[in-house]
Amino acid sequence: MVHISNRNIQAMKIFFSSWIIVLLIVGIIIDEWVELILEGKGTTVKHSPWMVCCSKDWPEDELKLIRVMMILILNLSFFLNLILGLESTYIIPESMYFHLINASLSFLTGVLLLCALLLYHLKLREGQSVYFTSYKINWMGFTGYLNVLFFFICAILSLLQCKKTSNTCACPNRAEKSATKCDEVGSSIQVISLPERSGMPRSIVRIHSDTGKEDDHNRQQIHARRVTWAL
Repeated sequence: MVHISNRNIQAMKIFFSSWIIVLLIVGIIIDEWVELILEGKGTTVKHSPWMVCCSKDWPEDELKLIRVMMILILNLSFFLNLILGLESTYIIPESMYFHLINASLSFLTGVLLLCALLLYHLKLREGQSVYFTSYKINWMGFTGYLNVLFFFICAILSLLQCKKTSNTCACPNRAEKSATKCDEVGSSIQVISLPERSGMPRSIVRIHSDTGKEDDHNRQQIHARRVTWAL
């Protein structure tokens, strides 16, 4: 299993969040998300969800909600990138709850962007038969879905950091618990000292006493024999 350090995860989150902002700003500058082919005129009109003024054939009120959602997504992207930058410089302390907030913010922003893009395509389908003949999505239109992927990647990396942080916090607690258990076991063990023995065991004493009686009896017999021979 590949081990990724916490510092590398932070660098990847900043990389993806920075690319999100770059692509969103490029999407504001370049308004070639979709080419609308007007009915009966044979001309094409460039369009994007950031445009304030639409064509005369397509009312502006139809896309007002989408434009508000895109502005909100841009603000949330700047806020997310700022938080990740403060995290990488250790201005904001690292914690499990902080990573959960980052993951939730990234996931919700990605879902909001996905809903805005789907709503935009739904409006294009509704206006295809009313205001214009057909439409063509350019490469810039697919960068929005790429940003959705980047938001989800940031959320996954934040959850991975949250898991690593929770495991790191759990290890000292386990060590403290094990040390506490060892102290309790050590305190429950009592050293029992045996009393000192004042004399030899009874069996040994009896053996020595019996042996002394036999020696005295043998000596008496030898002494009696010597007296008999002397006589």
